[in-house]
Amino acid sequence: MSEPLLAFQHITICAENQLLANDISFTLQEGEILVIAGESGSGKSTLLRTAAGLPAPDTTITRGIITWDGHRLHHRASWKALYPTGMSVVFQDALTSFCPVCTVYQQLWDAARAAGLCHQEFDRILADRASVLSLLPDSLASYPKELSGGMIQRAELLFPLIIPPRLVLADEPTSAVDSITQKKMADALLRLRRHHRTAIILVTHDLRLASYLADTLLILKSGRIQEYGPAPAVLKHPGSAYTRELLYHSGL
Repeated sequence: MSEPLLAFQHITICAENQLLANDISFTLQEGEILVIAGESGSGKSTLLRTAAGLPAPDTTITRGIITWDGHRLHHRASWKALYPTGMSVVFQDALTSFCPVCTVYQQLWDAARAAGLCHQEFDRILADRASVLSLLPDSLASYPKELSGGMIQRAELLFPLIIPPRLVLADEPTSAVDSITQKKMADALLRLRRHHRTAIILVTHDLRLASYLADTLLILKSGRIQEYGPAPAVLKHPGSAYTRELLYHSGL
């Protein structure tokens, strides 16, 4: 097997005297979808932010290493070099991804232009990707705060759909949308993987969404791994009582 795109090796994360993640190890191959699931407060977002090189204030990796293509990531500049074509982040609070005083369209175009797209190509790709997410082109001429929560979450997803990276890190990207729109967003991520071999790490508490998307499933509880393995095996034969309880309450 080739070198993992991303690997966590025995990562422990603390904030002051609080243990947020304990001895976390996983690997991610090109084109793989890893879903990190668990209850609120289990450490899911902490892991995602750490993978993105955007740790929360006052958090520290006290043990372990993170590698990208076999090379260690150990300071902010090593992560910064990966954006936007190596890595892209979709935040749960999508408004944090946008400047409040520029239209959504202008910010998407600025990112596309920096990535080398011409305006005509950008408009063609934007129209296609917006259609996939059921976003009307006129809505993208709005300022971020003029859009609903569900619309701004979909608009945020346009960044990696227009400029496909090697890895998308998505933190509860469908939390503000209905079930029909959730499936459209999930299908857009699957399309990104299918056409561009983009790997995805998605954080969610929704095990139905996890079962739809995941190749690999990692279940967290209180910062510790409860399950980690191929999603079908974890869902059909969970090894921990905690996972069985999550599946029961999800109706799976």
